[in-house]
Amino acid sequence: MSDDDQKIFIDEDWKARVQREKEEARKRLEAEAQAAAAASAAVPEAAEGGEAPAPAEAPEGDPGEEESYEANFDALLTMLATQTMYALGFVGQQGEQVMVNLDQARFSLELLLMLRGKTAGNLTPEESAGLDEALAELQRLFVGRVRQMEMQAMQQAGIDPSTLRTQDE
Repeated sequence: MSDDDQKIFIDEDWKARVQREKEEARKRLEAEAQAAAAASAAVPEAAEGGEAPAPAEAPEGDPGEEESYEANFDALLTMLATQTMYALGFVGQQGEQVMVNLDQARFSLELLLMLRGKTAGNLTPEESAGLDEALAELQRLFVGRVRQMEMQAMQQAGIDPSTLRTQDE
């Protein structure tokens, strides 16, 4: 990959975005936990013996260990969206210099578009809406980042973008 494909871009608003994403993830996990608790409370009693089945026990281990997550469509969507956000430079380690890789971001977006095409008619309405929403937002961020990089390249070349004429003029 050439130096032209990877540019260093410092995004000053990343802390607020990361905090917002953490809060959204926490809320989503709480909602899933509440839904799981409601589902386990609604388990009917067994027909024979009159006892409800024993709830599945949590795996033994350190309380500090991460819990395992269920492999589902939302997890796949979140993983691909996170990869795209990372490639666009919106997600990263604190204190890490932001690296923008538009080729990787484009590839991740194409994967999501392919996934939407291949799963058409096979997703629940919620899954389909989540995929469409994620794609729309990621495409918006991609276009914004491309424009940002174009402006930065023009400024580095000594071109003032405000003096450029549009086709309409």
